[in-house]
Amino acid sequence: MATGTNVAAPKIGEHVKVDQQDAVFEVSGINSLMQTANLKSTDGKGHITPNVPWTSLKPAAKRAGQ
Repeated sequence: MATGTNVAAPKIGEHVKVDQQDAVFEVSGINSLMQTANLKSTDGKGHITPNVPWTSLKPAAKRAGQ
């Protein structure tokens, strides 16, 4: 019997936003067991934020032309 939440897993390369933040991040890694993702900032600095829970991720708005 599964007891986990029904949260869709992000995909590597997908652009997402995090609750309470205005920045857009790219998913650079996924931990399915812990239901967390490693996020890479899209500001060009390459900073990685590890172990962000999937429940705090929201899809980033698509830019025009994509």
